[in-house]
Parts: sequence; C-alpha cells; structure tokens
Amino acid sequence: MTISNSGHRLDIGNIIITAVSDGVVPMPIDMLYPDMPGDIWDQYRDRFPEAFGADGFMINLGSFVIRSADRTILVDTGVGQYSLWPTMWPPIPEATPGPAELMNDLKGKGFDASSIDTVFLTHLHGDHVGWNLSKVGDDWSATFPEARYLLQQADWEHFIRPEFLDTGRREAADRNYLPLDDLGVLDLIQGDYDVAEGLTAIHAPGHTPGHMGMLISSGNERALIIGDIAGSPMHISEPDLPYSPDFHPEQGRASRHRLLDMAEKDDMIVMGSHMTRPGWGRLIRWEGKRYWKGL
Repeated sequence: MTISNSGHRLDIGNIIITAVSDGVVPMPIDMLYPDMPGDIWDQYRDRFPEAFGADGFMINLGSFVIRSADRTILVDTGVGQYSLWPTMWPPIPEATPGPAELMNDLKGKGFDASSIDTVFLTHLHGDHVGWNLSKVGDDWSATFPEARYLLQQADWEHFIRPEFLDTGRREAADRNYLPLDDLGVLDLIQGDYDVAEGLTAIHAPGHTPGHMGMLISSGNERALIIGDIAGSPMHISEPDLPYSPDFHPEQGRASRHRLLDMAEKDDMIVMGSHMTRPGWGRLIRWEGKRYWKGL
C-alpha cells in the first residue's frame, strides 16, 4: 500500500485509487441518530475534530476513481448541483443544492468526464447520484458519456416504486437516476459481481435494499469500500446505534458488522463515502473498542 505525497492517491498493488469529493456538508446529529443523547459523541470530538461543526457532523461527500488495468471506474457521483436531498432517507425539508465540487475536483486530479468507463453506484440515496445526469436544453444526458452505470437490481426496484416516488421524491429522481434506463446506460446486477480485474462488488443490504461495497485486491494487498455502511468515523465505534438513513435497521447493522469484521480480520484499508478526507484509513483496537484511524 502506497499513499502519494499529495495525499489523494492510494495504490493497492497495481490498482490506483484517487480520492475525490463533492464537498463537505453539515448534518444535524439528531437527524442521523434521533432520540440518542448528544453527549454520546463528546468522546470523539478530540479524536475527529474535522468531523464536527457548530451544528453537528460535517459530512464528506466522498467518491473514488479506481484505475484497474485499462478500466477507469468512478464510485458514486455526490449530491450534484441541484437540490437532490429529497431522495435521502428521511427526506431533508426545504433542501438546498449541494456544494457541487465533484466535477472540478475530478478535472483538477486529471480526469475528464469521458475518461470514466464505469460509474459504480453503491446505492441510490441523493448524495451518491447527483452528478449522474446533466441537463442539455430540456433533456437529460449522462454526465459521463462513455460510462455504463452499474447498480444493484434491488435498489432500482425499490427506488422506482410509485409509493416511494410519490412521497416528495419524484422530481429529484427524475433528474438523477430515472433517465439512466431510458438512455440505455444502466446495468443492473444481482448479488456479488466482478466489476473489473481485482474489483468485486459486495451486496451489503440494509442501508438500502441494494447497497453495495467493493473489495479491492491486487498482489497481497486488500482494501474495502464500505459505502454508507458507516456514516461517519464515529459510526465505526458505535455500529449498533439506530441509524435513521438505514432502510432496514437490523439488516443494516448486520451488514455493518460483516464488512467491518471482514476488513479488520485481514487488516484491509477501509474506504468510506463519509469518512473524513481523503476517505481511507485502518481499523484499530483500543481498550476493547474499534476505531477509525485515517491515513
């Protein structure tokens, strides 16, 4: 494992990973962990100062670009330039546009939209799909014109249900994922799936029905993308607390333990959408508790 001097490049064997981000947004703690005493987080403020703001957590909208052999895969597309938060669970009232930094960050790190051949969507929450599409006149087109968009079928089936869309989410869905099927760029998979050389999608349901992680393997090195299995560095240490964005709390808790146990057992690098920048670290034990240690 090698981290570049710039801090945003990680090499796992022959696989090159670049951390990118759509920005950082504040999130009220009680929206993510309702009915929990706020002082439970006090023990983490000194350990993770960059993860806290005046009004709660500061959430990184992280994505990753992965180069494996001749493939270039973008993992998730941020919250985008529009007001996409209604596709969150639960919806955020009076949602505002996100910081919309992803495309500039990609460009600044050497990637243009046409260089991406696969967009791997860990799930369809609004902070992971915002740059999927771009408006051209009155029509939507794929922001990454050469890419296939890869998604777990269980997520697609859940997020296109009329009873889901008709709870204030249809407008956002119309501009960030529903057109993917009509454009013919969407590939649905079931269960675990080999994405590219050394890259395996892992179905880890609970946060959403089709939520996915990704195992990265090259040589004798391993890394694990956990998506939203953990919503912040603190969540690594508090995996059993009720987490409101989880569609199925018990299933989400089981997937959280399964992926974190897998990573800890084999001493993998762990990469998370909402871990503090650049988004990767290791799991360590201290006084019997598991903690995130950023790298």
